[in-house]
Amino acid sequence: MLSRITAWLIDGALMACYILIMMSILSIILIKTSQTVRVIFIIFLVVLPLYFYPLVCERFWKGKTLGKHLMNIHVVNLDGSRPTTGQLLIRWLLFIVDGLLLGPCIGLLSIIFTRNSQRLGDLAAGTVVVRAKDYSKMGIRLYDFLFNNPNYRPFYPEAANLSWRQAETIARVLHEPMNIDHRRELIPQLAQQVQRTLNITPVMPPEQFLQTVVNDYYYYDVR
Repeated sequence: MLSRITAWLIDGALMACYILIMMSILSIILIKTSQTVRVIFIIFLVVLPLYFYPLVCERFWKGKTLGKHLMNIHVVNLDGSRPTTGQLLIRWLLFIVDGLLLGPCIGLLSIIFTRNSQRLGDLAAGTVVVRAKDYSKMGIRLYDFLFNNPNYRPFYPEAANLSWRQAETIARVLHEPMNIDHRRELIPQLAQQVQRTLNITPVMPPEQFLQTVVNDYYYYDVR
């Protein structure tokens, strides 16, 4: 919990510095403009960036803000996978409730008394904040053990360019039961699509190629 509080303080200090810098700049640039213009600039250049800062950072920086990054923690699903945009949105919206409207004490109490140290937003979204070293131990899927193996070497560096959703889709196709004929038709089609997306030429059968791409993606994802 101390890491989360410290991360909040770091993010708060960052936002305070941003406000001071932007307000100083705007006070000089907009000195001869009307009050309406000044308010519009403040909303778009100060208020909205701060408002969306946690959501945007956690969406595009693997569940981290600058504070979380410095404290080596980030947001993940309860099974260790990366949260979807929808989950992060729910988490962010509820922070307005348990972190602002009801005061930070509500969020702190929730973190203290819940099993996985979750605030209300985490409980609703099905997410949890963990240390990076713990994240690599949370893998539930069988193929997750591959990227925990120190001897594993990725075959396709381009796999790192996949999105989390693309990797999960490939993994689901590979591991979900399906009709044999349908599988024989679907796997080569999916392999061709992945080849075009990553601009690579495989040197192995389609199913082995897809499994290797998924393994390589998760290898890079936790680093």
